[in-house]
Amino acid sequence: MKTTATGVIALITLATACSPGIRAGADFAPDVDFGSFATFTWDEPDTRPVGDPRLENNPFFEARLHDAMERELNARGLRVGDAGAALTVHHHATVRDHVEVYEADREAGYTTSDYGEGTRVLQYDQGTLMVDIANAETREVIWRGWAQFDITAALNDPELMSERIDEAVARIFEYFPHSP
Repeated sequence: MKTTATGVIALITLATACSPGIRAGADFAPDVDFGSFATFTWDEPDTRPVGDPRLENNPFFEARLHDAMERELNARGLRVGDAGAALTVHHHATVRDHVEVYEADREAGYTTSDYGEGTRVLQYDQGTLMVDIANAETREVIWRGWAQFDITAALNDPELMSERIDEAVARIFEYFPHSP
């Protein structure tokens, strides 16, 4: 029993170690006083393809994404407003096949694979989320945040999808230049 538990723990650790984490970042207009804004509204939905039919025009995905972004914006002192809101929030998501090839960790015992001695290949569905925030009056983008992450398992699990969205959006907004 102890050996089985140890094996399961090792497999979980290996799966977690091989799965890429969330990579996030942002860029913004340095001359903008983000503290001067108090309200935002949602921009029109994007018409560009997502790249996966499970998310294409999916109202549940859209609602999860809006909920996560609204929580993060609220935490930074911004509230949903009406047509006269100061900011407009726009987002776009894509899903693409992604392959990473790297040298295996020989010290950990990984020496052979189907791709040759010392080579490891990781293939997954990479989700990319882009969030643009624009000055509603000028329509100029003043902040852009992004995140990329492995979305493979979440595509078939709504609860896991909610968790991944929450994690990715939280990581994106770590780079937002204003907190009250």
